[in-house]
Amino acid sequence: MSLLFIAALLYVGFALGLILFVDNIVGIFFRDPRKPIQFRSFVLSRAFAASQKLDPKQEI
Repeated sequence: MSLLFIAALLYVGFALGLILFVDNIVGIFFRDPRKPIQFRSFVLSRAFAASQKLDPKQEI
């Protein structure tokens, strides 16, 4: 039973991964040409920087 459960989770994971991959490829080729290209790593780093508390007293 647990082997079937693991197989189902793997199947769902691969299916979601494939959907996200295809969505990313389609987004690259069929994007709005007037919109500037923003790389995903830049967007993620900007979101990470915005989520950090900017407290000068806090030491890292």
